[in-house]
Amino acid sequence: MSFVSNAVMTGFSTGIALQIITGVLKDAPGYKPEGHNKLYQLGNWLWHVGDWRLAAALTAVTTSGVWAAARTVRRLEPVALLIARETVPMTVALPAADGVLVQDIAAIPSTPPSFTAPDLTAAPDLSAAPHLLRGTVSVALVALAQAVGIAPSLPDPDGTRSDINGDFRSQGYANLAGGLFQALPSGGSTSRTDVAVSAGARTRWAGVVSGVFLALVALVALLCGSLAERTPMPVIGGLILVVDGELIRGKRHDILRVLLTAWMSAGAMVLTFVATTRLPLQQAVILGAALSLILYCAQAARQAKLVALVRADDGRWRTAEPAAALPPSEVTVLDYAGSSFFAEPPRIEAQLPAPTGPAARC
Repeated sequence: MSFVSNAVMTGFSTGIALQIITGVLKDAPGYKPEGHNKLYQLGNWLWHVGDWRLAAALTAVTTSGVWAAARTVRRLEPVALLIARETVPMTVALPAADGVLVQDIAAIPSTPPSFTAPDLTAAPDLSAAPHLLRGTVSVALVALAQAVGIAPSLPDPDGTRSDINGDFRSQGYANLAGGLFQALPSGGSTSRTDVAVSAGARTRWAGVVSGVFLALVALVALLCGSLAERTPMPVIGGLILVVDGELIRGKRHDILRVLLTAWMSAGAMVLTFVATTRLPLQQAVILGAALSLILYCAQAARQAKLVALVRADDGRWRTAEPAAALPPSEVTVLDYAGSSFFAEPPRIEAQLPAPTGPAARC
């Protein structure tokens, strides 16, 4: 992941946020956009505003309004999302026939997941391994790419440097343990991190406290699953829209910085963003890494140059631009500065001064 440039990671993380937003567009106003491209889906969603369900759209707007109102009070700002999540379902009348509830998608189980240990006594059956390998690598690659994109987007508030390798190991341990309890693969999340930082998270203990409270919430969900199933999906959709909308808004400075840095970096960022909206995420990550390497190779080749070494009056050498032609009967000393990249010779050859005179040698 160290070979992925900041420009590519900016395009990838922005595309991920757009993917999350387009994934809940059908929940917020009750209209499912058409098309496979995420940008097209967003445009289709806005174009068919007349097809939105009024009750669902009002619920999503109310959720966003409660969140925005809570953020205006300084003491309530860290828990603005929680306030919107808990108050809107209790105060907004949403007819079940017009809005989708959590129970319409899946039922919340009333029993915790059971522990399932692998059978080490039986001979391993590897017949399914070739079919699972591609998906396994893809899931791991996407999870790691999302995790590595969090540190540049949201640096640690306490000023410490992020340990990317430590994050990767922690994800691996968590997924190994979660696999024994029928858990889905997990990874870093920019939206969850943004929620934690906005709630006042400062150190690693925020993750520990979040895990403890998540366990308590899971326990409550097991006991009161029927009530949680009554949560309107427009409430969840509205919250995700504001969270990831804030994430994209926070990336505006990085996007502008890349656009003003160099056109090649800007092109790599835009291509990665478009690829993230059109291709599977694992393919977008690989494309981004390839773009980063190509970008580096192009920049390395452009930085190669020749300089002339000229002896000053005090006997020391100083650098100067090489002459266009070698003067006859004089010694010209040239120095090469570059990374010895194979794409550099044409550029260096064009900078070589031309020999003049019948006896000139280079």
